[in-house]
Amino acid sequence: MTSTTLPSQRFSPTRPQAVGDALRELYSAAGQVLTALRAAVRQRRSAPTAPLSPAEEAARVREMAGRYLKNDPGFAADLYAAADRYERAHEL
Repeated sequence: MTSTTLPSQRFSPTRPQAVGDALRELYSAAGQVLTALRAAVRQRRSAPTAPLSPAEEAARVREMAGRYLKNDPGFAADLYAAADRYERAHEL
C-alpha cells in the first residue's frame, strides 16, 4: 500500500486590505446611486406634466407599435388597431 502526501501551502493575499477596500468602494458607489435616485424622484415629482390629448396618446401608441413591428408583428398590429379604436372612440 502506498500513500501520497501533498505539501500544504499557505496562501496569503498579496494585499490583505483588498476586500475592505472593495467594500468601501461598493458602499461609496451605492451611496452615489441612492443620491442620484433621490434627485431623479424629486425632479420627477416637481415637474408636472400636462395631460396628453387623445391624438397625442394615439400617436405614442403607434410609435410603440413601430418599435415592435419587426420583432412581434402580431402585437404591433394589435397596437395599431387599438390606436385606431381609441381615435374613433374620441371622434378624431
